[in-house]
Amino acid sequence: MKTWYGRAIQTLDGMARAAQGRQAIPMRSLETLASDVVASLQETDELVVEALSGPAGSPLLTNLLNVSILGTRVGIGLGYYGQELHRLALAGLVHDIGVFAVPVGLLTKSGRLTPEERSLIEQHPERGFEIILACDPACHWLAEITRQAHERWNGQGYPHRLKGRQIHEMAQICGLVDVFDALVSERPYRPRLFPHEAMKELLLTERATFPREILKALVEQLSVYPLGTTVRLTTGAVGIVVKINSRYPLRPVVKLIGSESEAGVRSHELDLSLTPLIAVVETLKPPVTGQVQPGKVMPGPHVSSPATDASDHFTSLLESLDAIASTLQEVVQTKRRPS
Repeated sequence: MKTWYGRAIQTLDGMARAAQGRQAIPMRSLETLASDVVASLQETDELVVEALSGPAGSPLLTNLLNVSILGTRVGIGLGYYGQELHRLALAGLVHDIGVFAVPVGLLTKSGRLTPEERSLIEQHPERGFEIILACDPACHWLAEITRQAHERWNGQGYPHRLKGRQIHEMAQICGLVDVFDALVSERPYRPRLFPHEAMKELLLTERATFPREILKALVEQLSVYPLGTTVRLTTGAVGIVVKINSRYPLRPVVKLIGSESEAGVRSHELDLSLTPLIAVVETLKPPVTGQVQPGKVMPGPHVSSPATDASDHFTSLLESLDAIASTLQEVVQTKRRPS
């Protein structure tokens, strides 16, 4: 029996074919998919593990589904709920629909694009806007998000060089997660990055491209070491990340495996937020479906405090992104250093 993920890809393939043939896209089927994504993520992070495991299939289609899944997870961290969360999941599914109106030869071209060809590709958000409006004029909000998904906070995006709050927040979420998914996915011209390497890349190079509160939510909700990631600890032990500590992205809960279990020692879970002398030093494998029984992100401990403390905590966490990026850089260098 095909998995839900596989069936969802089939639905998106039908949408892509409809867009290529200038036919109406299956909006009701897409809304059902969006509802499934929201319902699943409110119960478990199984779809997050699936999205981060490098699923097989057309990169254009898996990207649409992964952006919906990961973007919805980020939206939950930003406080989205109800219809707003459903709309975000739907926006992820269609955020790049206009790319299917671009000549296939341009999308698969191996050489450098000419300025004219690049200009044509950068018009695909406008094609997406037109496709959605032609399908249902009542979905103007969705068409607008699709048109803005490649705009950037610093004004360096396209097609209209919008900047800052001119860009819809859902479009900025889709844009950030789109970049993240591209980094952790295999491409013909480069291998996929580990999620922690992708986080490092985003924190070091995209700080001016996306708003800090969305970067913060990405780090908190997906973690530097996502569910299902196999890691090595400072003790030398190997384990699989089974829970995420949202307030401590570098300190997940790890289920120990490998030499300890092989030696007959019963494997157990280690919460690294409670063990300051033990930390992750290396990522061994990216998330793999079926390795863990996915659970929800663990919230940080509740502390009763005045409303102003929330702002102070927010500022502190944003400042800590630099420290996280620095730590990630050290982890990546350690991983790549010849033994």
